[in-house]
Amino acid sequence: MIKRATGILLLGLSLGACQNSAPKPDGSNADSQLAEGIWQAVIAQNDSTNLKFNFNLESLSDSEYVAHIKNAEEIIDAKVIRLAADSFKIEMPVFANYFLVKKEGNQLKGQYINPDAEDYYLPFNATAGVSERYENAQHLYPLPGYWKVVFNPGTEDESFGKAYFEWDQEKGVYGTIMTATGDYRYLEGSGAAGKLYLSAFDGAHLFYLEAELHDTLQGHFYSGRSYHATWIAYRDSTFELPDPDTLTYLKEGYSKMEFAFPNLEGDTIALSDPRFADKAVIIQISGSWCPNCYDESRYLSKVYEQYKDQGLEIVCLSFERTRDYATAQERLAKMQKDLSIPYTVLLAGATRDDKAAEKLPMLNHIMSYPTAIYLDKEHKLRKIHTGFSGPGTPVWEDFVSENDAFLQKLLNE
Repeated sequence: MIKRATGILLLGLSLGACQNSAPKPDGSNADSQLAEGIWQAVIAQNDSTNLKFNFNLESLSDSEYVAHIKNAEEIIDAKVIRLAADSFKIEMPVFANYFLVKKEGNQLKGQYINPDAEDYYLPFNATAGVSERYENAQHLYPLPGYWKVVFNPGTEDESFGKAYFEWDQEKGVYGTIMTATGDYRYLEGSGAAGKLYLSAFDGAHLFYLEAELHDTLQGHFYSGRSYHATWIAYRDSTFELPDPDTLTYLKEGYSKMEFAFPNLEGDTIALSDPRFADKAVIIQISGSWCPNCYDESRYLSKVYEQYKDQGLEIVCLSFERTRDYATAQERLAKMQKDLSIPYTVLLAGATRDDKAAEKLPMLNHIMSYPTAIYLDKEHKLRKIHTGFSGPGTPVWEDFVSENDAFLQKLLNE
């Protein structure tokens, strides 16, 4: 709620004056308070593309707020911290990315910043009281259901996905796109006059899709500040992606997994350590910058709490995007704290300088972050699951059920 400054009218000698309320100890005054309630946010990905999302702002104190960022069924709570009377920092959970903004009337204006990429500053503004994400949805009867997606059709960069969309008058359009390496998490948007608009912002993903809606969907996909692809989708409920349990495997000449990497305290942890002896082990190849890893980590945390007393260990091998070791430790510690990860977390290297495949030479490749490697109690490889289709996908419940059955069998052998 906006608190308006009250003035004191001074009468005397035909002279009047108006004075704002006194500043508070943190340098703020009533006019610098942010409006609680719904906001529309816009990140300019490039000169012609604006990614939009909404958040509800809640005041915690004069100097701190929380922005409840909405993407379809997901709500992400970001801290909004006052830096000066009219300046704020918006900190995302888990991820290192953040916003620096300044209050101007009923707006926040500033930049979205990725500290692990060179000169990554995207213009940002948010307006209080605007509830629309994109244009209000009209009748989109042809949209709901499964679609086969082709990105960059007819080019050497052609790739495939499987989309699932839903629509109703109240929620608008929502759904996701699944690929061989993961999913696009929670997409939300709307459609009007035969056009479709979808976006997702979770602190790391900056996804915006637009398309003409006919018998097919044809349009453009933008990710981050520079990636662009054309895409076309055909209604097809039978299309299947490659089996994620077949894409990553041990190379010829190797018979087992091995690792030895430092934890956040600097102690080297190896698969050969006594803590893993006679226990089934899930090795999670991950990174604090990775939204699909975020989903998998939340899932594996529940799995660990459920099965740790039955002989299951989980260890995360994290590959960070920063080249600085101390910064990588900070990124990893933030992820572990924000997600309350109860299992072992190790700093395996940097994605840019030390490729995961070079640190784990027994694997044919690391195709995706995340990748989960399942070992039995003798540490024999049982399966490798590439990518992760999380709770924003229609296959989520089946995956959880099937993986639970697999783990029970693994632990009872």
